[in-house]
Amino acid sequence: MAEAAGVLYAVEHLVEGGLALAKGIYDPTLPLKATTRPINDVKLPRVYHSVSEVKGRAYVFGGKTDEDQLADNAMHMIILPSSGIESTDYQRLGPTSESPPARYGHSSAVIDDQIYVFGGSGAQGPLEEKGRVWVFDTDTNSWSSLDAAVGDVPKSRMWAAAAASSEPKPEHRRTDDNVAPQYPLDPAKMVPEPLSPSVYGTFVVYGGTVDNEASSSPELWAFDIASRTWNQLPSPPAPTGSPSITFHNNRLYAVSGTSTHYIDLSFSGCSYTDKPTTGPTTLSPWSSLPLSAPDLQIPTSSSSATSLLPITTGQGRNYLLHITPSCLTTLQLTSSATTAASLKDRARDAISKKNATHEWAEVRYYNNEGVLIQEGQKERGVGGREGFSATKVKEIDGGCVFIWGGVVDGKVKGDGLLIEVGK
Repeated sequence: MAEAAGVLYAVEHLVEGGLALAKGIYDPTLPLKATTRPINDVKLPRVYHSVSEVKGRAYVFGGKTDEDQLADNAMHMIILPSSGIESTDYQRLGPTSESPPARYGHSSAVIDDQIYVFGGSGAQGPLEEKGRVWVFDTDTNSWSSLDAAVGDVPKSRMWAAAAASSEPKPEHRRTDDNVAPQYPLDPAKMVPEPLSPSVYGTFVVYGGTVDNEASSSPELWAFDIASRTWNQLPSPPAPTGSPSITFHNNRLYAVSGTSTHYIDLSFSGCSYTDKPTTGPTTLSPWSSLPLSAPDLQIPTSSSSATSLLPITTGQGRNYLLHITPSCLTTLQLTSSATTAASLKDRARDAISKKNATHEWAEVRYYNNEGVLIQEGQKERGVGGREGFSATKVKEIDGGCVFIWGGVVDGKVKGDGLLIEVGK
């Protein structure tokens, strides 16, 4: 009897495992679920600003306040809630003589612990700074600026999309390289010190309006931080409305209107003794992906904020999250190699079951209590906020993003949204 019971137990678990495996293979990977949590215990009205998350802190800079007033040039830090802290906190980091002038409609992106800012407009009009890039170091809470060393620079612009990559990085060479084996090694000297800030990476800007022109510029520029040089890269098809860009690995994606394009870049690294790089090179022309779903509302104004952020739901499943005032959509990317996601995709291919790679889908919206937000309710998406700013929150979850500010019905918002996207 004991042997029979053991056999039945094993069979039962084998069947359960088989059913779970089949369910995992057949479960769709789109649409995703977006759960929105309001962040309203800090009041900071902003529109046409930037927000950048570093180590669980959201840094708000520039923009306009109520009554169309230009915001100050202080950096405003919002400490985001985490697993152990339910509320937010706030600190104003006052401007210094090294701070950039106040501005709105500027572009920003993050490389490790540094926030890079370019362009925008002041109270008297567009700020022409001859290609200068401003850098805020979140470790020291201080500003510095990077001016182009040589070559052409992009004209200052408003409403440009921006993205950044930490590549190329200098090669970390062990300090015991080429040391004769008979010499005793000092373990403290075997690994180089961490890289200094603002000595590596690539900052990219795309589109925007130049010289108050009505249409968006088609230009794509890359700033190589190591060599302090700007390089103009091949442009994707002319942008419509408010474009957005982002990196996933070494592939740069651009979404404009209902079009999705990408280009693969090569970053040639440098060592501590080599000459610095001069920016990325392209490996192929721009390619296009299928259109977004035709019923999605895409903003057409260059000042209507959109955002494109890379997210993951874990196990090698990668997406791009496109945020507009009216909706959130995700593009499923190729799964990471040798992961559960890639195994599932291969299994679906083997049984002729289509996977959703390179397909767009609008998310399903839920509030913080887990209740589905129905179509037509104002809480869907980001609540119709124009001129918002968004950032990926790396410290909380692979699919978490933070939205701050914007304007709804002529009123500038002084709160934010923490949105977690997952299965």
